Parts: sequence; structure tokens; C-alpha cells
Amino acid sequence: MLQILTKIKNHASGFFAKFLAPKTTRNLLILYSIIAIPFFIYHESHLPWHYIFALCIVSLVVGLFLTYVSLYIIQLYWTETFHPFIELGVVILFIFALWLAEVLVFEAGTVFLFILVAIAFLIRVLHLAEYARLLLAACLIASNALIAFKALQGAEVLSAYLLFKNKYQIEEKDLNDWAVTNNNQYWNEELQFGFTLPEGFYFFKPENLTMENKTGAGQIAGLLAFSDHDAERYPFVRIFYFPDYLGFQENQAVAEFSEFLKIQVSKGDIEDIQEIQQKELEPFILTSKFWTFYDLLRPRYAKTGFILVDTPNHDKLLLHITENLEKGEIHEQGIREFLSSIRFGNRLQSN
Repeated sequence: MLQILTKIKNHASGFFAKFLAPKTTRNLLILYSIIAIPFFIYHESHLPWHYIFALCIVSLVVGLFLTYVSLYIIQLYWTETFHPFIELGVVILFIFALWLAEVLVFEAGTVFLFILVAIAFLIRVLHLAEYARLLLAACLIASNALIAFKALQGAEVLSAYLLFKNKYQIEEKDLNDWAVTNNNQYWNEELQFGFTLPEGFYFFKPENLTMENKTGAGQIAGLLAFSDHDAERYPFVRIFYFPDYLGFQENQAVAEFSEFLKIQVSKGDIEDIQEIQQKELEPFILTSKFWTFYDLLRPRYAKTGFILVDTPNHDKLLLHITENLEKGEIHEQGIREFLSSIRFGNRLQSN
């Protein structure tokens, strides 16, 4: 076993020693581009070509910059092994990359970091130069991959937001003015729309939402979620506003929501989408359509879809609902309570 590890160490050291020459650095950057560009195009193939081009440029610039800096740092460390400032900088960068990729959110990620730090400390104490170099190179490569991928995701979130936001050129209104009573009744005068917040739910105004939470064809008016810090923890309801002059119809709602689902699939968030039929009970609902899906981020089957309603102003509200599957029920309890509490016209009730 020791001979195998020694052989791997010697091959890896020889590889880095050979490819750290200036000319080879250029070749490695070219090789990175050749490998990365097809991946970026495949990953974003659901978007229009100009969005794909912009995403590729952003991700490629970030990736090439990080790769070049990493190769330069590795070259420095190869000639001056155990330099404390280089090691400290790489440790900070690696922890930042893990945090950015949300690896440290999970207990396994924290355990992994602890084990890696322990190994690095052992190598430092024993003064194993070759292993120290390889470990530093591995941390830099992993950091580059995580940061470049997060840059791609960030650019994708922005492109998806702009793709939906610019489609109807809606003249946006200030929809942050929600009146609230002591018994959790919410009312928006601009929309002429109100509801009672179900127990266990939290309400987010548009100004408190991230760009990803706001992504949709209409203007976001608010979000109900089963978490006070994670607006995407379901069950949740996103409320989108469409002004009367758009004449937003059922076929448009289906097309827009289907496009939104395609983006979720391409991002690797969900899969196995199946359309289902269900009949809503509330009389104010114009139309609705729902799908089941398998959530890859929270391994389970769930349900998502929309309900389209008409307000007294003849504006449209699209309620994007994502919830857990409830056997024998149209919706789970919190969503049922929300839908049954919806009212139009300023009728805030007293205790």
C-alpha cells in the first residue's frame, strides 16, 4: 500500500513539475476552455442562444482567471513549500468555496472539512513536502471548480430572471404595502386582494426576496413559505401579478409555467415531471394546472403548479404553489387554509 501511495505521489509531483512552465500554463488554459465550453452550452441549452453566449463568457472568464491564479500559486509553493501566507490564503479560499457551494450547511460537509484540516495539520507537523504540495493543489482545484460552478449558477439565475421579467414589459407597481392585523390577516390595497396567513407559515414581501425567488413571468407580489429564512422550503405560495391591459390567459399561464419547469429540470433541481388532473373547490379560481415531480435537492416526490384568479380590478394573480403530496387530498392543510381564506374587496376581519 505504501509503495502504491509513493508511486501516485511521484507521478502527481512529476505531472505538476512538468506542466508549470509558462508555455504549458497557456496550454492548460486552452485545454480548460475546450472542456468547459461544451459543458456550459449543454447545461444551458434550454435558454436562447444570446443568454447561452453571455453565460459562457461569464463562466469562462471566472474559470480561466481562477485557473491561472491557481497555477501561479502552485508554482510559488513548489519552490517555497510550507510558506505560511500561501497556506493560509489557500485555506481561506477553500473554506469560502465550501461555504459558497453550501457544502458546510450539511453535517457531512463540516466533518469532511474537519478531517481535511486534521490531515493537513499532520502533513505540516511531519514536514512531508510532497504531500503538502499535492494537498494544496487539490484544494485549489476543488475551490476553482466550486467557485466557477457557482458563478455559472449565479449567471443562470440572473438570465432566467431577465428572460421572464422582460417578456411582457410590465409597468411595475409598488406591491410591498401589505396591511396586517393581529390575527394574521393580510391585505394589499393595490391588488384588492387579501388572505389569512396559515399557522406555521411566514410571509415575505417582494423587497425581502432574492432574485431567484422573484423569477416568474409576472411581477412578484409576495411569498408564503413554511420557513422564516428559506423562502423555497415548501409548502410555499408565490403570488405573481399581471395587470389587466396584458389580457393574460390560461394558455399563456401554462406556457410560462412549463418554461419555468424546464429551467428547474435543466438546473438539476427536479426530474420526472408528470401532469396530474385535479378539481379545485374555490369558486374564484379561473383555471389551475399541477404536476408531480421528484425533488433532487430534497429527495422526495412533491407537487407543483399554478392557480389563476381574477381580481375586482380585472387584474390577474397567478399563485405558484409547491407542496408535499397528501394522499386523498387536493392540497395539504396549510395550502387549503390559505386558499379558503382568500378574499377580494377590503374586508379585514376583527378578532
